[in-house]
Amino acid sequence: MPSFHTSGDPIADRRFAYAMDYKARGDLAAAAELVEQTLDCAPRWAAGWYALGDLREETGERGKAIEAYRQSLALDAGDVAGAGARLARLGERPADGAMTTSHVAALFDEYAPRFERSLVGDLAYRGPALLKAALSDLRQPLAFRRMLDLGCGTGLAGEAFQAFCGEMIGVDLSQAMLAKAGSKGLYRGLLCKDALVFLESQPAASAELVLAADVFVYLGDLQALFREVARVLEPNGLFAFTAQRHDGPEPFILNHDMRYAHSHASIESWARAAGLTLLRRNDDWARQDRGSPVPGMVAIFKR
Repeated sequence: MPSFHTSGDPIADRRFAYAMDYKARGDLAAAAELVEQTLDCAPRWAAGWYALGDLREETGERGKAIEAYRQSLALDAGDVAGAGARLARLGERPADGAMTTSHVAALFDEYAPRFERSLVGDLAYRGPALLKAALSDLRQPLAFRRMLDLGCGTGLAGEAFQAFCGEMIGVDLSQAMLAKAGSKGLYRGLLCKDALVFLESQPAASAELVLAADVFVYLGDLQALFREVARVLEPNGLFAFTAQRHDGPEPFILNHDMRYAHSHASIESWARAAGLTLLRRNDDWARQDRGSPVPGMVAIFKR
Protein backbone atom coordinates (compact mmCIF):
# COMPACT_ATOMS: atom_id res chain seq x y z
CA MET A 1 0.00 0.00 0.00
CA PRO A 2 1.54 3.36 -0.99
CA SER A 3 1.94 6.12 1.57
CA PHE A 4 -0.86 8.61 1.73
CA HIS A 5 1.20 11.80 2.07
CA THR A 6 -1.14 14.52 3.31
CA SER A 7 -4.81 15.35 3.49
CA GLY A 8 -4.07 19.06 3.46
CA ASP A 9 -5.31 19.42 7.05
CA PRO A 10 -2.62 19.24 9.79
CA ILE A 11 -5.09 18.00 12.42
CA ALA A 12 -6.36 15.27 10.09
CA ASP A 13 -2.80 14.27 9.23
CA ARG A 14 -1.94 13.97 12.93
CA ARG A 15 -4.93 11.72 13.57
CA PHE A 16 -4.06 9.63 10.57
CA ALA A 17 -0.49 9.19 11.83
CA TYR A 18 -1.87 8.00 15.18
CA ALA A 19 -4.15 5.60 13.29
CA MET A 20 -1.21 4.07 11.43
CA ASP A 21 0.64 3.65 14.74
CA TYR A 22 -2.33 1.72 16.14
CA LYS A 23 -2.46 -0.37 12.97
CA ALA A 24 1.24 -1.20 13.29
CA ARG A 25 0.59 -2.39 16.84
CA GLY A 26 -2.29 -4.58 15.68
CA ASP A 27 -5.18 -2.56 17.14
CA LEU A 28 -7.21 -2.35 13.94
CA ALA A 29 -10.43 -1.21 15.59
CA ALA A 30 -8.75 1.81 17.17
CA ALA A 31 -6.98 2.56 13.89
CA ALA A 32 -10.26 2.51 11.96
CA GLU A 33 -11.92 4.79 14.51
CA LEU A 34 -9.09 7.32 14.15
CA VAL A 35 -9.24 7.19 10.37
CA GLU A 36 -12.98 7.91 10.59
CA GLN A 37 -12.13 10.94 12.75
CA THR A 38 -9.55 11.92 10.15
CA LEU A 39 -12.22 11.84 7.46
CA ASP A 40 -14.52 14.01 9.59
CA CYS A 41 -11.83 16.69 9.18
CA ALA A 42 -10.92 15.84 5.57
CA PRO A 43 -13.97 14.18 3.98
CA ARG A 44 -12.66 14.54 0.41
CA TRP A 45 -9.34 12.79 1.01
CA ALA A 46 -9.47 9.79 -1.35
CA ALA A 47 -6.42 8.11 0.17
CA GLY A 48 -7.98 8.33 3.62
CA TRP A 49 -11.08 6.51 2.43
CA TYR A 50 -8.83 3.87 0.87
CA ALA A 51 -7.06 3.44 4.22
CA LEU A 52 -10.40 3.03 5.96
CA GLY A 53 -11.44 0.41 3.41
CA ASP A 54 -8.21 -1.47 3.97
CA LEU A 55 -8.77 -1.51 7.73
CA ARG A 56 -12.41 -2.57 7.41
CA GLU A 57 -11.37 -5.36 5.06
CA GLU A 58 -8.80 -6.58 7.57
CA THR A 59 -11.40 -6.65 10.34
CA GLY A 60 -13.80 -8.64 8.14
CA GLU A 61 -16.31 -5.83 7.62
CA ARG A 62 -16.76 -6.42 3.91
CA GLY A 63 -19.71 -4.10 3.37
CA LYS A 64 -18.03 -1.18 5.14
CA ALA A 65 -14.82 -1.83 3.22
CA ILE A 66 -16.67 -1.73 -0.11
CA GLU A 67 -18.40 1.50 0.90
CA ALA A 68 -15.07 3.13 1.79
CA TYR A 69 -13.34 1.98 -1.40
CA ARG A 70 -16.23 3.30 -3.48
CA GLN A 71 -15.95 6.64 -1.75
CA SER A 72 -12.21 6.73 -2.49
CA LEU A 73 -12.83 5.96 -6.14
CA ALA A 74 -15.56 8.59 -6.43
CA LEU A 75 -13.14 11.24 -5.15
CA ASP A 76 -10.26 10.26 -7.45
CA ALA A 77 -11.16 9.11 -10.96
CA GLY A 78 -7.50 8.29 -11.66
CA ASP A 79 -7.52 5.98 -8.64
CA VAL A 80 -3.96 6.61 -7.51
CA ALA A 81 -4.58 4.75 -4.24
CA GLY A 82 -5.85 1.58 -5.92
CA ALA A 83 -9.42 1.32 -4.62
CA GLY A 84 -10.67 -0.05 -7.95
CA ALA A 85 -8.37 -3.06 -7.70
CA ARG A 86 -9.55 -3.73 -4.15
CA LEU A 87 -13.18 -3.59 -5.30
CA ALA A 88 -12.37 -5.98 -8.14
CA ARG A 89 -10.80 -8.43 -5.72
CA LEU A 90 -13.97 -8.24 -3.64
CA GLY A 91 -16.05 -9.02 -6.74
CA GLU A 92 -17.55 -5.53 -7.03
CA ARG A 93 -15.88 -4.52 -10.32
CA PRO A 94 -14.52 -6.35 -13.38
CA ALA A 95 -10.95 -7.48 -12.88
CA ASP A 96 -9.71 -6.24 -16.25
CA GLY A 97 -8.53 -2.64 -16.06
CA ALA A 98 -9.11 -2.44 -12.33
CA MET A 99 -5.45 -1.65 -11.69
CA THR A 100 -4.97 1.81 -13.21
CA THR A 101 -1.73 3.11 -14.67
CA SER A 102 -1.91 5.98 -12.15
CA HIS A 103 -1.95 3.52 -9.28
CA VAL A 104 0.91 1.41 -10.64
CA ALA A 105 3.03 4.50 -11.33
CA ALA A 106 2.42 5.87 -7.82
CA LEU A 107 3.09 2.47 -6.26
CA PHE A 108 6.48 2.13 -7.92
CA ASP A 109 7.48 5.75 -7.50
CA GLU A 110 7.04 5.07 -3.78
CA TYR A 111 8.73 1.66 -3.98
CA ALA A 112 11.77 2.66 -6.07
CA PRO A 113 14.24 3.48 -3.27
CA ARG A 114 13.90 0.02 -1.71
CA PHE A 115 12.75 -1.93 -4.78
CA GLU A 116 15.82 -4.06 -5.44
CA ARG A 117 16.51 -4.75 -1.77
CA SER A 118 12.94 -5.85 -1.23
CA LEU A 119 12.39 -7.76 -4.47
CA VAL A 120 15.69 -9.60 -4.61
CA GLY A 121 16.51 -9.80 -0.91
CA ASP A 122 13.09 -10.37 0.64
CA LEU A 123 11.11 -11.98 -2.20
CA ALA A 124 13.95 -14.00 -3.79
CA TYR A 125 13.09 -12.57 -7.21
CA ARG A 126 14.75 -14.36 -10.13
CA GLY A 127 12.70 -13.44 -13.22
CA PRO A 128 15.60 -12.17 -15.41
CA ALA A 129 17.71 -15.22 -14.52
CA LEU A 130 14.87 -17.56 -15.52
CA LEU A 131 14.41 -15.76 -18.85
CA LYS A 132 18.13 -15.78 -19.56
CA ALA A 133 18.36 -19.52 -18.85
CA ALA A 134 15.32 -20.34 -20.99
CA LEU A 135 16.57 -18.28 -23.94
CA SER A 136 20.06 -19.75 -23.61
CA ASP A 137 18.59 -23.22 -24.01
CA LEU A 138 17.01 -22.16 -27.32
CA ARG A 139 19.62 -19.94 -28.91
CA GLN A 140 23.38 -20.25 -28.93
CA PRO A 141 25.18 -17.95 -29.05
CA LEU A 142 22.76 -15.72 -27.16
CA ALA A 143 22.74 -12.48 -29.18
CA PHE A 144 20.07 -9.92 -30.13
CA ARG A 145 20.37 -6.83 -32.28
CA ARG A 146 17.65 -4.81 -30.51
CA MET A 147 15.75 -5.64 -27.33
CA LEU A 148 12.67 -3.94 -25.89
CA ASP A 149 12.37 -4.28 -22.10
CA LEU A 150 8.72 -3.82 -21.11
CA GLY A 151 8.30 -2.68 -17.51
CA CYS A 152 12.05 -2.38 -17.15
CA GLY A 153 11.89 -1.06 -13.59
CA THR A 154 15.34 -0.40 -12.15
CA GLY A 155 17.03 -2.37 -14.93
CA LEU A 156 17.39 -5.83 -13.43
CA ALA A 157 16.63 -7.49 -16.77
CA GLY A 158 18.93 -5.02 -18.50
CA GLU A 159 21.77 -6.10 -16.23
CA ALA A 160 21.10 -9.76 -17.06
CA PHE A 161 20.95 -9.15 -20.84
CA GLN A 162 23.36 -6.28 -21.50
CA ALA A 163 26.11 -8.60 -22.76
CA PHE A 164 23.79 -10.15 -25.34
CA CYS A 165 22.00 -7.12 -26.83
CA GLY A 166 23.37 -4.55 -29.23
CA GLU A 167 20.71 -2.03 -28.20
CA MET A 168 18.24 -2.07 -25.31
CA ILE A 169 15.22 0.21 -24.95
CA GLY A 170 13.41 0.26 -21.61
CA VAL A 171 9.90 1.45 -20.82
CA ASP A 172 8.17 1.83 -17.47
CA LEU A 173 5.31 3.77 -15.87
CA SER A 174 7.42 5.00 -12.95
CA GLN A 175 9.79 7.94 -13.35
CA ALA A 176 11.53 7.02 -10.11
CA MET A 177 12.22 3.47 -11.33
CA LEU A 178 13.51 4.82 -14.65
CA ALA A 179 15.87 7.14 -12.80
CA LYS A 180 17.35 4.10 -11.05
CA ALA A 181 17.67 2.25 -14.37
CA GLY A 182 19.23 5.29 -16.05
CA SER A 183 21.94 5.53 -13.40
CA LYS A 184 23.23 2.12 -14.52
CA GLY A 185 23.99 3.23 -18.07
CA LEU A 186 22.57 0.08 -19.65
CA TYR A 187 19.89 1.34 -22.03
CA ARG A 188 20.06 3.22 -25.31
CA GLY A 189 16.72 4.80 -24.40
CA LEU A 190 14.34 4.91 -21.44
CA LEU A 191 10.73 6.03 -21.80
CA CYS A 192 8.00 6.68 -19.24
CA LYS A 193 4.99 5.14 -20.98
CA ASP A 194 2.39 2.43 -20.75
CA ALA A 195 3.78 -0.73 -22.39
CA LEU A 196 1.02 -0.98 -24.99
CA VAL A 197 1.26 2.71 -25.93
CA PHE A 198 5.01 2.30 -26.26
CA LEU A 199 4.69 -0.74 -28.53
CA GLU A 200 2.17 1.08 -30.73
CA SER A 201 4.79 3.79 -31.30
CA GLN A 202 7.48 1.34 -32.47
CA PRO A 203 8.12 0.56 -36.15
CA ALA A 204 7.07 -2.83 -37.46
CA ALA A 205 9.71 -5.57 -37.46
CA SER A 206 12.10 -3.39 -35.43
CA ALA A 207 13.07 -5.66 -32.51
CA GLU A 208 14.70 -9.05 -32.29
CA LEU A 209 13.66 -9.64 -28.66
CA VAL A 210 10.79 -8.33 -26.54
CA LEU A 211 11.19 -9.04 -22.84
CA ALA A 212 8.61 -8.71 -20.04
CA ALA A 213 9.87 -9.79 -16.62
CA ASP A 214 7.19 -9.70 -13.89
CA VAL A 215 5.11 -7.16 -15.84
CA PHE A 216 1.91 -9.05 -16.64
CA VAL A 217 1.08 -9.27 -12.93
CA TYR A 218 -0.21 -5.69 -13.37
CA LEU A 219 -2.19 -6.34 -16.56
CA GLY A 220 -5.30 -8.44 -17.15
CA ASP A 221 -6.30 -8.96 -20.79
CA LEU A 222 -3.13 -9.20 -22.87
CA GLN A 223 -4.65 -9.65 -26.33
CA ALA A 224 -3.84 -6.16 -27.66
CA LEU A 225 -0.35 -6.23 -26.17
CA PHE A 226 0.47 -9.61 -27.73
CA ARG A 227 -0.75 -8.30 -31.08
CA GLU A 228 1.58 -5.30 -30.88
CA VAL A 229 4.51 -7.44 -29.76
CA ALA A 230 4.05 -9.60 -32.85
CA ARG A 231 3.94 -6.51 -35.06
CA VAL A 232 7.21 -5.03 -33.74
CA LEU A 233 9.14 -8.32 -33.79
CA GLU A 234 11.36 -9.16 -36.72
CA PRO A 235 10.66 -12.46 -38.49
CA ASN A 236 11.87 -15.20 -36.12
CA GLY A 237 12.10 -12.62 -33.33
CA LEU A 238 11.44 -13.81 -29.78
CA PHE A 239 8.99 -12.75 -27.07
CA ALA A 240 10.00 -13.93 -23.59
CA PHE A 241 8.19 -13.26 -20.34
CA THR A 242 7.33 -14.41 -16.86
CA ALA A 243 3.79 -14.40 -15.47
CA GLN A 244 1.92 -15.59 -12.43
CA ARG A 245 -0.17 -18.69 -13.10
CA HIS A 246 -3.56 -19.92 -12.05
CA ASP A 247 -5.24 -23.18 -12.99
CA GLY A 248 -8.90 -22.17 -13.04
CA PRO A 249 -11.18 -21.67 -16.07
CA GLU A 250 -10.89 -17.85 -16.12
CA PRO A 251 -8.42 -16.29 -18.58
CA PHE A 252 -7.00 -14.30 -15.67
CA ILE A 253 -7.82 -13.42 -12.08
CA LEU A 254 -6.87 -10.65 -9.69
CA ASN A 255 -5.25 -12.68 -6.96
CA HIS A 256 -5.27 -12.19 -3.19
CA ASP A 257 -1.84 -10.51 -3.49
CA MET A 258 -3.31 -7.80 -5.77
CA ARG A 259 -1.52 -9.19 -8.82
CA TYR A 260 -2.99 -10.75 -11.93
CA ALA A 261 -2.49 -14.45 -12.58
CA HIS A 262 -3.07 -15.90 -16.07
CA SER A 263 -3.99 -19.33 -17.34
CA HIS A 264 -2.00 -21.37 -19.85
CA ALA A 265 -5.01 -21.43 -22.18
CA SER A 266 -5.44 -17.66 -22.27
CA ILE A 267 -1.75 -17.01 -22.89
CA GLU A 268 -1.65 -19.49 -25.77
CA SER A 269 -4.93 -18.19 -27.23
CA TRP A 270 -3.71 -14.59 -27.31
CA ALA A 271 -0.42 -15.71 -28.81
CA ARG A 272 -2.10 -17.74 -31.59
CA ALA A 273 -4.38 -14.83 -32.45
CA ALA A 274 -1.31 -12.60 -32.77
CA GLY A 275 0.52 -15.08 -35.00
CA LEU A 276 3.07 -16.14 -32.39
CA THR A 277 4.34 -19.71 -32.03
CA LEU A 278 5.07 -21.26 -28.65
CA LEU A 279 8.66 -22.46 -28.34
CA ARG A 280 8.85 -23.13 -24.62
CA ARG A 281 6.78 -22.83 -21.48
CA ASN A 282 8.03 -23.87 -18.06
CA ASP A 283 5.94 -23.74 -14.91
CA ASP A 284 8.27 -22.10 -12.45
CA TRP A 285 8.26 -19.34 -9.85
CA ALA A 286 9.87 -15.95 -10.27
CA ARG A 287 9.37 -14.71 -6.70
CA GLN A 288 8.21 -15.77 -3.28
CA ASP A 289 5.41 -14.45 -1.09
CA ARG A 290 5.79 -14.87 2.68
CA GLY A 291 8.50 -17.42 2.10
CA SER A 292 6.57 -19.59 -0.37
CA PRO A 293 7.06 -19.70 -4.16
CA VAL A 294 4.28 -18.02 -6.15
CA PRO A 295 2.99 -20.27 -8.97
CA GLY A 296 4.23 -18.87 -12.26
CA MET A 297 5.38 -19.57 -15.77
CA VAL A 298 8.25 -18.71 -18.09
CA ALA A 299 7.25 -18.58 -21.75
CA ILE A 300 9.01 -17.95 -25.05
CA PHE A 301 7.16 -17.35 -28.32
CA LYS A 302 8.50 -16.77 -31.84
CA ARG A 303 7.07 -14.62 -34.54
